[in-house]
Amino acid sequence: MILFPAIDIKDGSCVRLVKGKMNQATIFNKDPLNQAKIFESKGCDWIHVVDLDGAVKGESINKEIIKKIISSVDVKIQLGGGIRNLETIDKWFEIGVERLVVGSLIANNSDLVKEAINKYPKKIILGVDLIKNNLAIEGWVKKTNLTAKDISKEFYNCNYASIVCTNISKDGAMDGIDIDFILNNINIFKKPIIASGGVTSLNDLQILKDNEKKGIEGVICGRAIYEEKIDILKANELLKK
Repeated sequence: MILFPAIDIKDGSCVRLVKGKMNQATIFNKDPLNQAKIFESKGCDWIHVVDLDGAVKGESINKEIIKKIISSVDVKIQLGGGIRNLETIDKWFEIGVERLVVGSLIANNSDLVKEAINKYPKKIILGVDLIKNNLAIEGWVKKTNLTAKDISKEFYNCNYASIVCTNISKDGAMDGIDIDFILNNINIFKKPIIASGGVTSLNDLQILKDNEKKGIEGVICGRAIYEEKIDILKANELLKK
């Protein structure tokens, strides 16, 4: 199982939000590149990077910082935030991103998502960020009528890489994962899922690891790492067993 330590960038800094609320951002490192190097030094194979400003504004706002991360660390980058057209997708893959997460496009232009998946098979991640079972987009500030079942049906035959499935009500709240939420969405999509939201301790990671064979490909972890509730070295050791 893959540990995806998260670097969420807002106003040029590495921050964490609570339940996706942009006005509840805690700055943990004013230098996202430095943070990426810390994750690299601790043996992480991947980093999950999100351009929070881009997610809200619909374009890549923190592009230069992200480009520096990509060129400066020998770690695979999974990137989301502000990806709204094929030109942007092309540019990020040219720059060196390993996988791209699309969320708002699922609701706003599903045909474009399918076009991207066909052009970059196994490189596109579906960002399924749910508030009470409904997809939230545009930095989670807009709730749609789409459910996980709707999305699964729409992209059933598509060769996408995986699904980042975020339980928004748990994200940054530091009150533990909802394993039933995760397993339910695995059953809906019938594909591996990257769990996101609520990871607080090594015990949470152990629960996910125990359910790995049911379809949990990895886990995104943010605040628990920054607040030192989870030791990255121990987390990687546990998940790589």
